[in-house]
Amino acid sequence: MSRSAGVVLALTLCAATPAQAHLVNSGLGPFYDGALHLLFTPMDLIGLGTLCLFVGSQGAEASRLLVAVAPTAWLLAGAIGFLSGVDASFALVNASMLIVLGGSVALDLKTTTIVTTIAAAAFGGLLGLQSGLELRSADADWVALMGSVAVVLAMTILVSSLLVSNTAFAFRVVVRVLGSWAAATGLLSIGWIVAAG
Repeated sequence: MSRSAGVVLALTLCAATPAQAHLVNSGLGPFYDGALHLLFTPMDLIGLGTLCLFVGSQGAEASRLLVAVAPTAWLLAGAIGFLSGVDASFALVNASMLIVLGGSVALDLKTTTIVTTIAAAAFGGLLGLQSGLELRSADADWVALMGSVAVVLAMTILVSSLLVSNTAFAFRVVVRVLGSWAAATGLLSIGWIVAAG
């Protein structure tokens, strides 16, 4: 390596900008930072997507309830996490919920509206609690939490309406395959947790 290339490399390394570990800093403001935080957190996105697949495959009535229940549970639990600031890991519970909900989608199991609503509130609340804790640890404000709730609302509306409106056999097969992948992701996560512990 030539001397000038070494100097350029050294200057480049010294000029690096600080990295944000959890909260994406988009430069667009805290609302969009909170929205992007959810979109760039793979396990939260997989969890929310699996919840939408599960509820959307239960029919139109369950999907309408999901649109009201999941964002509300996310907001309330996120506020609790934001205020409490407890340091907790929910990896095992998340993985278990992925297995249960993803497996239900893969097997095309139908449940009652009450069971579906409870699952939507429980898993949406759990994901919201995690989101609130992560946003608090990143020194975000309440507007960031509202940004993540807006993404939850948009995703529940889009995915559940797509599932309810499309009854083609090939589409249903794709949904069931996605459910099996979500369940496999949960099983893999449990394996990692056990191996690390």
